[in-house]
Amino acid sequence: LTVHAPGFHPKRHHPPRPSDDHGGFVGVDRGLAAFAVAATADGTEVGRFRAPKPLQRDLVGLRRRSRAASRAQPGSRHRAKAVRRLSRQHDRIANSRRSFLHEVSSQLATTHDRLCLEDLAVANLMGNRRLARAIGDAGWTQLARQLTYKAAWFGAELVVCDRWFPSTRTCSRCGLLKERLRLAERGLSLRPLWPGDGPGPQRRRQPRRLGRAVPRPGPRPPSGRPGDQRPWRGRRWPSRWRWRNRPR
Repeated sequence: LTVHAPGFHPKRHHPPRPSDDHGGFVGVDRGLAAFAVAATADGTEVGRFRAPKPLQRDLVGLRRRSRAASRAQPGSRHRAKAVRRLSRQHDRIANSRRSFLHEVSSQLATTHDRLCLEDLAVANLMGNRRLARAIGDAGWTQLARQLTYKAAWFGAELVVCDRWFPSTRTCSRCGLLKERLRLAERGLSLRPLWPGDGPGPQRRRQPRRLGRAVPRPGPRPPSGRPGDQRPWRGRRWPSRWRWRNRPR
């Protein structure tokens, strides 16, 4: 039995815009350092969302439970108990990611009536073995799917940009198109100066070249005393877990 739920009340919808009004779009850029950044056409940032990265956060516990399940005897009660613990860990990771994606998509759909989203080939990006885990943990495709039907719920307009539009290589101030852009210059605040860029925070060069000018935090004292400058080692694991959970 399939039941179609009624739509939202008209008061919850965005007011319609006139036909000659072509502005007011808010672009949503998805990434890994910042999960999503929403900005207007003039470069004003209206939203920045940090991903919780649930898989990266619980990866140590996930590996530990997976090893415990593989060591148990097949068909035994210990094997069934270990598999249940592993399944619960996977559920917690998926639920944490799903809750975050719903919060972000609902806030964008209810706050802005015109959204612009880039068309990413996520399946092709997953072929990079160095970034596949981080991309899968972010959930870019789920965000695009949720924004599609939530924009229809609230009467918002969602435009999907062309996949080959050079948005990263185009200057947001003067419109200059850079022919080649290295992977290290992907961030707008990390790329070098372009001709025509005015003063502002976007004129910062790469921090690696100005490493001496960037202040770095000193060693953290373990006891909190002002004269103690020994390097802080953090909480040490018990000896029986050091070898199993060693960094690989």
